[in-house]
Amino acid sequence: MAERNTNQKLQILDCIRSLKTHPTAEEVHQLVKKKIPGISLATIYRNLNKFASKGEILRIEVNKEFHYDYDLSTHQHLICEGCGSVQDAFNENISKYAMEKAKSSEFKINSVNIMFLGRCKNCMRT
Repeated sequence: MAERNTNQKLQILDCIRSLKTHPTAEEVHQLVKKKIPGISLATIYRNLNKFASKGEILRIEVNKEFHYDYDLSTHQHLICEGCGSVQDAFNENISKYAMEKAKSSEFKINSVNIMFLGRCKNCMRT
C-alpha cells in the first residue's frame, strides 16, 4: 500500500510540475486519473494540501477556489477577474520592495504574496 501512495504522490507532484497554468485540484484529478484511473479527488486534495503545508508548492485562493503552483521562485500572480485565470509575473524588485517596506520590529516577515487583479487579454476583448 505504501508504494501505491508514493506513486500517487509522485504522479500528483509531476502533474503540478509539468503545468504552468495554476490548476485546481479538479484539473489535477482529471490529468492524474489518466495514469492512475482509480485515484479519488479526495486523495488529490489531501496530497495537494500536504505539499502546500510543507512548502513544496504554492496554494493560491482565487474566487474561493484553490489553485496550485509548483514555482516557488519570487514572483507575483496576475488574476483575471473575468475568467479567473492565473498567470505569473516575474519582477523580483516588486516583492523585494514590499518586503523592505513592510519590515517591523514586532513581526518577522518570511515571504510576501502579491496578486494583481485585472482582466486578461481574452476577457478584455469581450
